[in-house]
Amino acid sequence: MAGLFVLVSLILSTPACLSQSSGSENQPKASGLWQTLQSVSTSLCEDGHGFLVSLFGRQSVDSGLKTLREITTWALESTAGSLNILASYVTEVLGAAGITANLPVKRITPEGVAFVTKWVLLAVLVYWILSLAVCFVSGIVQRTLWLVKITVAIAMFGLILSDTGATAETTAMRLAGLMLACILLGIGPSPFKGDTNTHMEVKVKVLERKVRELEKKSKDD
Repeated sequence: MAGLFVLVSLILSTPACLSQSSGSENQPKASGLWQTLQSVSTSLCEDGHGFLVSLFGRQSVDSGLKTLREITTWALESTAGSLNILASYVTEVLGAAGITANLPVKRITPEGVAFVTKWVLLAVLVYWILSLAVCFVSGIVQRTLWLVKITVAIAMFGLILSDTGATAETTAMRLAGLMLACILLGIGPSPFKGDTNTHMEVKVKVLERKVRELEKKSKDD
């Protein structure tokens, strides 16, 4: 849900992204890595905007973006003003304590707040996508290993039973060793299903409690 909110926020910030990129054409070019990140962000915003237009229509999206732009402008201006007031208070307190405070930024602007917010949202979105990918890959690897272990155990069981020249004691020893190996390797119920043994134990306990209640009622009668 958090990743979806971040994605929608990035999509709805398309006009801000486009205006920033168009306004920076006359500025000096940044480093290659920074240009790559900016182009990826702008491309993501454009693709998201086009997706919303295909779903809801251009007029609805434009009206929604206009309202969002006004709210975003007010929020950015309020945030920048609050940060400037906080910075001035901190500077005064430190100055009264005899500490010279040299802030890296003399004045915080709404454009700076929007720039930082956009990249923070992008970083959160990338982290969310990477976490989903890692969970998906780890789940596939876990299930694949479980299937491999099951296949090997079944193959070993078939080989043991197919050895007609072995005695009964030898076959029993091999089967015991195979069972021990299965226990050590954690081969048990399928991970795709719940633990049936635990459910059965719970049901048995419930039935035992009901039987005891019936016995108490019969004794009282």
